[in-house]
Amino acid sequence: MRREWLSVAALALLVSIGVFALSGCGDTTLTGGPAEVGEEAALRDFTEDHGFFTEMGPYDDDQLVSDGSGTREPIDPFTFWREISERLVIHEFFFHPEEGTCDVTVHKELWGTLNICDQNMVEYEKPMHHQGTRYSIFERNDDFGGGEGDRHRRGRWTLTDISGFVAYSDTLTMEIEWIQVQSASVDTVITDPSLLMAVPDEIMSFAMGEEVTVTVSGPPEDAILFLHTRHNRSPFTYQGDGTFQGTWTVSYPGPHCPAVQVLAHDSIYDSVYPDDSLVWGMPYEVADEE
Repeated sequence: MRREWLSVAALALLVSIGVFALSGCGDTTLTGGPAEVGEEAALRDFTEDHGFFTEMGPYDDDQLVSDGSGTREPIDPFTFWREISERLVIHEFFFHPEEGTCDVTVHKELWGTLNICDQNMVEYEKPMHHQGTRYSIFERNDDFGGGEGDRHRRGRWTLTDISGFVAYSDTLTMEIEWIQVQSASVDTVITDPSLLMAVPDEIMSFAMGEEVTVTVSGPPEDAILFLHTRHNRSPFTYQGDGTFQGTWTVSYPGPHCPAVQVLAHDSIYDSVYPDDSLVWGMPYEVADEE
């Protein structure tokens, strides 16, 4: 049933993008019947501030440092960053009154520039347009008393299933075959971040202070990879066996969505080659400190 919904949602979303991409900037909500407008507003607010739905790390304007090319390239980069000029959010709601559930698809588009500064402080700008999608399912329970203490519930609605987040540039040659996440308590391999996962049973869970290792397979060995976690951005290291590896230490409680960002080598080292990048974001949570 879930796969059927995803297919219908994807078709509806393509039509919606064609309409709303022409309407300018700002958040857009696709509404159902008049009685559902208030419910849509509550669910939209949930997706805007819950940690599982946050994936702005790869699109923050902080500078990322490159080690330099080591060879004579059209650009020998010193640092690079993104500037976002326009952001469009489209929510799709599919209410199932008989089941007491709602399927929510969140599609995001971002426009801006990829900025590169070389070793001589010469700056280059490349147009950027990314789009990404996340799926989720909410369950309504009118008998539950407010949901205090449940970080996945707001009012009547509880988040029961969520996917990862996939975003990509207009030019896309980068790919990820799989991502392995390992720690003292977690060892999982992700091959398709768009699949729904049950909340909280299938969501990765870490303890405060736990060290996490992320291994990525698929990008070419000259690709540029960064790991984005809350308040932390660090480069991956190529392992020489077709994989890249990065680590982080869990430092904040609550729900989060770290992201792996893959950029083509020439996106940073060539003055003409366009922005060519792929982002996979996967939800995880950390128990509150006692």
